[in-house]
Amino acid sequence: MMTQTGEAHRLPVLKERHLPGECRQSVTELLKETYGYDGFRNLEIYDDLFKNRDTLCISQGQLVENVIREAEKAYKSGEQPDNILLTAPTGAGKSLLFQLPAIYLGKEYNLLTIVVSPLKALIVDQVEGLQDVGYERVAYASSDLSPEQKMEVYRAVREGEIDLFYLSPELLLSYDIRHFIGNRRIGMVVVDEAHTVTTWGKEFRVDYWFLGRYLDALKQNLGYSFPLFALTATAVWNPKGGNDMVFDTIRSLQMEPCILYVGTVRRKNIGFDIRRLTLEEGETYDKGKQRVISGRVEEFLDGHKALLYYPFAGGIDMRIKTWVAPADWRLVASYYGKKDKAQKAAIVRDFKEGTKRMIVATKAFGMGVDISDIDRVYHVAPSSTFVDYIQEIGRAARDADVQGIAATDYHERDFYYMKRLHQTGNIGQDQLELILKKLMEVYRMKGKKEEILVSLSDFEFVVKLPRTKNKLEYEAELGQLIKTALLWLEDDLEQRYGTRLLEVSPQNLLTEGYIQDKTGDAFAREFQAYLTGVDGEEGVYRARLDTLWEERFPELGYREFKQKLNSGMLWEGSRAVSVGKHEVLLKEDATVIRQRMDALFKSLVSMLKTALLKSKGRFDEEELRAVFAEHGMDVPSAKRFIGSLLESRTEEGRSVSYISSVKKKDSNELSFTVTKGFDLLLSRYQKLFAQRIAGNRGDRLQFYCTPFSDLNMLLNLLSMLDCLSFSVEGGGTPCVHVRFDNPELLQQLADSDEYHNLILDTNERIFEEQIELFSFFFGTDTLTDSQRWDFVEEYFTGTTVEELKKKYGGSRPV
Repeated sequence: MMTQTGEAHRLPVLKERHLPGECRQSVTELLKETYGYDGFRNLEIYDDLFKNRDTLCISQGQLVENVIREAEKAYKSGEQPDNILLTAPTGAGKSLLFQLPAIYLGKEYNLLTIVVSPLKALIVDQVEGLQDVGYERVAYASSDLSPEQKMEVYRAVREGEIDLFYLSPELLLSYDIRHFIGNRRIGMVVVDEAHTVTTWGKEFRVDYWFLGRYLDALKQNLGYSFPLFALTATAVWNPKGGNDMVFDTIRSLQMEPCILYVGTVRRKNIGFDIRRLTLEEGETYDKGKQRVISGRVEEFLDGHKALLYYPFAGGIDMRIKTWVAPADWRLVASYYGKKDKAQKAAIVRDFKEGTKRMIVATKAFGMGVDISDIDRVYHVAPSSTFVDYIQEIGRAARDADVQGIAATDYHERDFYYMKRLHQTGNIGQDQLELILKKLMEVYRMKGKKEEILVSLSDFEFVVKLPRTKNKLEYEAELGQLIKTALLWLEDDLEQRYGTRLLEVSPQNLLTEGYIQDKTGDAFAREFQAYLTGVDGEEGVYRARLDTLWEERFPELGYREFKQKLNSGMLWEGSRAVSVGKHEVLLKEDATVIRQRMDALFKSLVSMLKTALLKSKGRFDEEELRAVFAEHGMDVPSAKRFIGSLLESRTEEGRSVSYISSVKKKDSNELSFTVTKGFDLLLSRYQKLFAQRIAGNRGDRLQFYCTPFSDLNMLLNLLSMLDCLSFSVEGGGTPCVHVRFDNPELLQQLADSDEYHNLILDTNERIFEEQIELFSFFFGTDTLTDSQRWDFVEEYFTGTTVEELKKKYGGSRPV
């Protein structure tokens, strides 16, 4: 196994704080004029955590003045400004700390402030909040807006009508900055909810990881600097530990030189009601959970406003019917990511106004949404991380006069949810190794160029995500997973060797791609200005998708445009669809490849028929492994191969799946069940091979097909058999730009079969630590509220789990 030879990350250098004595009078007047406030609130921050946990009290006004002075330093004198990172608990008024400087900088100097924020609901809430108090020089852009609406926002930004402009990281990174702001000068960039930079797992917002290098390059391209102001409610300060978030954020956002303000995490008006779930005689875990939660719901609906967090969106609406009495359904709403914008807005409005008294939600609800009178937050199960848990309970009692309670009924089996979420979004060591191999295969396919564009669909069968009916959701999840994996590769190798071996950068939402129309030339005639015919391919065109969308379909949002293009419904009278150009290199003569595929299929059919005869179609991963070993295919490839056969195929208008799988209890291995008719699926690939695959070793073939086609599936299956290599271009699938700084060493690593990613090891260690942390925190019954907040505070300021257990272990476990 390879070991890390590079040095560990050094700590970023912090600048000494020199807080202004007070805020300038004109800003205090602007506070009154805009928000109606007579003065600033105070914040409690740690003085120097490298020495002790002593705190000091500072005014919001001092921080606001600090931010303004750094922006003025860059604007007036061209000096390098200091960046600022602030952590402060929910309800501390963090949004005012960047909104007020932005308003002032716009008013005084016509400077534009860009706010990068992770959630559309959070963006809309803050923009509408400012508009509600009469401030109109604020706007946002998101994928929900049509190109027409976005163009109007961009016009207002460029022409100086907007001074505070909100964007998601994905949108910001998708275009040249002048696309949004023209020649406006940037006064400051704000990164809100900055803990997202270092959060890992399925919910990881990978584009935040790109943000630091994007902003660094932006300053160089623009020829001037501006301060970066990052804020979050929850970030662990632990410079010596693997779970550090504060310094990882500074490092990732490239914020040096940086002034750091770490606020206390303690919330004096939130208590804890943590009880042990004791199952009654003969009662199952699920029935016990249902019983106690129903009791909690009845209590919460009697005069309280409550948030109830459930881990999965899929089960929420069904669970509500078992937890809530029918007479009270009108008082309860569910909230999760896939609800549409109008539904979400109505739910938040009703909850604010008190029409709804309880929201049953995933973690999608609450970040930055200002509802001050929530007094109960209940967790059905532990959050993804302890940091998430503290942020979620912090949504109670934002009003200092409200007494909040963080409640749960704990059982050891609650970690099932946490483990399931972790496994769902987890990237394995074998997948990272395969991604590296595939990356180098694409590098060779594209002529060993130093810089290439790589389609994320190239890696589709490496990670083998379950396909969803919604292609855009599948594409987004695939993009999230692959970009995260590529960045883990980049970061790990840089730490290992002390220099970057490859550099990964995101590309536009829409780039040039290919469109195929088998129904005639109506589409090509109508949109000829955006299309170029592909030689030798009837009905296939290279298309400028970005300008086609913005100029001819400005009324459609990005998602709607992509959905219509993917489904062939973009233009009435045609079935023009987005396709990818598949370039294929044969590693053997086509006759040899066919023999290998037929031999594998023959062995597979024999095994599956035996399973049908002897065990009602059931077979294990071990049996599968034996079959594929005979044909020189490794275990990861074998599992991906059989996984492809799990895909539902549409036959005569109905969905058919010949093979299903379930995970064995207490094991990572799968158990499969096959049904009659599976041989029809295999014969389909054999017929397709005869029609499309021909040539000799070293020949290159070219095909145009959709990512969901049988031909794309066949090419992936043959690549797993190591019979051919292929890369994809276009198809509307997002791309990443990859620069190879040391391709020879990367190729050695890919060929060695010994690559082992240490970042993944760290993530697994942190995950196990989170379970240990929750087990102790929930499983100890004698801690007072004050002691629990002491425990939280010490964890957030660098105390290890082992040290916490020793210090607080005198309490009797429940």
